[in-house]
Amino acid sequence: MNRDRGVSSGADTPRRRLRSDAVANRERLLAAAVTTLMRHGTGATLSQIAEEAGVGIGTLYRRYPTREDLLEALQLRAFGLVIDLVREIEARDLRGIDALRTFLERTVDHGSQLVMPAHGAPVSSSAEIHQRRGELHGRIAAMVERGVRDGSLRPDLTMRDVVVFGSLIAVPQPDAGDWSALMARQIDLFIDAAGCRQSPDESRV
Repeated sequence: MNRDRGVSSGADTPRRRLRSDAVANRERLLAAAVTTLMRHGTGATLSQIAEEAGVGIGTLYRRYPTREDLLEALQLRAFGLVIDLVREIEARDLRGIDALRTFLERTVDHGSQLVMPAHGAPVSSSAEIHQRRGELHGRIAAMVERGVRDGSLRPDLTMRDVVVFGSLIAVPQPDAGDWSALMARQIDLFIDAAGCRQSPDESRV
């Protein structure tokens, strides 16, 4: 019985390595696709993406038979990146306004990786994308609600306000100069507007 367990454990190691390699290869393909789309725009071809990834076009087609399959995978990757970002912020237990600022700043950092409908990607009917979008919106709504409860965010701020502003600042515009510095100012202005201000009567209490 012990020998059987030992054999099984040894056999699992190559399988785990194969799974790890497959994940790494998939990420390399998707990262190459993002880079190629940034360089060549939405007219980028699958052969250009394969060349950027350093793989044969057959390898790309086996994993993503159509352009739509590839764009769907890129959207799933983008939603996953932003959901992971929100989870990291949640774990820090920040005030709502500080959590919101961190989210917006990190959105700018991730911007070039975010292939989403708000940034020009086609709208997908995928159930998995719909589920991830719902999860992301729910987490952003909860972040806003915490800020309203702790008094750091104005009560009429909505999840939609944050999503729309985040989509506007995420992807750099051509010839915009230092995008990070430019967006830092826009974030300052948004946070200033989103913050909860005391009324004159409250400030005298």
